[in-house]
Amino acid sequence: MALKLRLKPCERVVINGCVVQNENRRYTLTVSNFAQIIRGSDIMQEEEADTPVRRAYFVIQSMLLDPHAAGGYSDVITGMMAGIYTALANPDMQGRILQAMQHVSERDYYKALATLRPVLAYEDTVLPDSAALRRPARDAAASAPSQLGG
Repeated sequence: MALKLRLKPCERVVINGCVVQNENRRYTLTVSNFAQIIRGSDIMQEEEADTPVRRAYFVIQSMLLDPHAAGGYSDVITGMMAGIYTALANPDMQGRILQAMQHVSERDYYKALATLRPVLAYEDTVLPDSAALRRPARDAAASAPSQLGG
């Protein structure tokens, strides 16, 4: 089944690591086979990865953006997600963590990211907005891949 991407004017999308930018009007792009795709608006910047779930999202996003390096991060993301699963007391959110890991194991990184978005929102409601609890992204970057430019 083909995927239809409806792009807004000047919107960016990354397809298999290649940044594609639309021109000044709406455009529909049809992708006929499986590809690693993420909209520019869904890309998290490294400095935003300042909580456990955000760091996991960032690592999975990096796996999507650089599939050749993705295998090197499977142990990292497995450990991160196991820690998040254990820390969450909400069964629905734990289920989403398991679903996200299933998608990662299938190398369907976009679905893993989409599955984590409600967990990001949940984390924001339970994690106090305290600078002491939010670790700077550069500390997480030591174990996460660097981001592709674009």
